[in-house]
Amino acid sequence: MSEERKLKLGFLGVGAIAQLAHLPAAVKAENVDLVAVCDASEEMAREIAHIYGAREWFTDHERFLAEADIEAALIPVPDPFHAPLTIAALEAGKHVLVEKPLALDVPEAEAMCEAAEHAGRQLQIATMKRWDPGLQYAQTFTAHEMGQRLTVSGWYCDTRYHGAYVSTHWPIRRFAEGRKRPEPGPPAHPLRWIILGHGVHLIDTLCFFGGRIAAVTAAVSSKYGSHGICGTLEYEDGATGTFQLTCTVTMDWCEGLLVHGERGSIEAKIGFPYWKAGSEVRVFDAAHEEYRTPVTPDSDPYERQLEGFAAAILGGYDVSPSGQDGLHDQRVLEAIETAVRGGGRVDVA
Repeated sequence: MSEERKLKLGFLGVGAIAQLAHLPAAVKAENVDLVAVCDASEEMAREIAHIYGAREWFTDHERFLAEADIEAALIPVPDPFHAPLTIAALEAGKHVLVEKPLALDVPEAEAMCEAAEHAGRQLQIATMKRWDPGLQYAQTFTAHEMGQRLTVSGWYCDTRYHGAYVSTHWPIRRFAEGRKRPEPGPPAHPLRWIILGHGVHLIDTLCFFGGRIAAVTAAVSSKYGSHGICGTLEYEDGATGTFQLTCTVTMDWCEGLLVHGERGSIEAKIGFPYWKAGSEVRVFDAAHEEYRTPVTPDSDPYERQLEGFAAAILGGYDVSPSGQDGLHDQRVLEAIETAVRGGGRVDVA
């Protein structure tokens, strides 16, 4: 029997999130062959290639895209580099899995999706919570058994202990001179990094359960260096919901979901991402008048995400969440920022 073919993958950037989550996932993923890495720091590129078994390393992304024997690129770099590197990789004929948020703004995200369509390649955004097995179980119930959705609400509350959690769960820490960092840009809204960097996970999860969002409202409270953004959501199917985005809370990580529908409800408690534990989910199924809770031992969402990305490319079907999903997330996030600035109801256009 011939060995199952694997996706030939390269990393374009091997900094913090790559080392925390994506590189360990790549060496575990059953259908992925980690071929090459690229980083502006020669020392980091060389060391990471050695540690994780990549056969090639590069310091120039153009050479990497032209010469590395890869079919796809995973791009876990700072946000300002998402669009230019993704577009370059797509134009070089590579499929792309890029970190969230998809881009810095809607025009960049649109350009990335247009590049994918023009190149005939797949683009996936790394909002890996769609690959959380607990949330997948709950979403299957929502899509096939719940009937009409009434409300879909969620909350994402970053903890003041975030840094300590990261330090605890970081498997291999490598940094060196030569890393490339973004140049300072023009002053942005003070809450924009919270809305884009943290809010993208909340909004993408809510879209996973509720479908596309048509309009939002939002209000903000800023005290003692922390910010709380709360608002309402109107979904395209007529459902409504609320959201809370708080950075930071003086407690443990707090993230969750509550969905009510025609034939049941869902409660989900979502853990800190680097714990790599499946969400604690409870489904009420009115047809059987019972609560159900799944067991989720296969629970690393980064590994599952990468295996799903590879399976879609090798099998010729669509990735999830796609670049178009990321583009819709971007539009919702910018609508929330507009609502925070000026108040009132904002259409997601």
